[in-house]
Amino acid sequence: MVTSKPSKQRKMFFNAPQHRRRRMLAARLSDDLTKNHKVRRLPVRTGDSVRVMRGDFAGLEGKVQRVDYSNGRIFVEGMSREKAAGVASQLPIHVTKVRITNLNLSDKWRSGLLAERGKTREE
Repeated sequence: MVTSKPSKQRKMFFNAPQHRRRRMLAARLSDDLTKNHKVRRLPVRTGDSVRVMRGDFAGLEGKVQRVDYSNGRIFVEGMSREKAAGVASQLPIHVTKVRITNLNLSDKWRSGLLAERGKTREE
């Protein structure tokens, strides 16, 4: 994204195809994961453990339950608010406000991607 105008940034995100939107929803890795994998940020996936860095839930940690690509938000376990009717509803969190503390490496594609990106960083 070349422009710095917020309205154009939003337009580019919401008009982007799904495969590009997924890459835009990337979060920083914790310091120890950055040292191990030699990668600074990765797209957030269901099953990753994240720590909220800013906002009402700052300092809390939980697993990602769902990634909403259409709105650019993630839903984390334990980050919910009780409504007036007594029903708990999950709150969406923007990806830039979280840091990944543990990766879900059960998928062979993701571990291969990490290895490949780590090699290019070394060169």
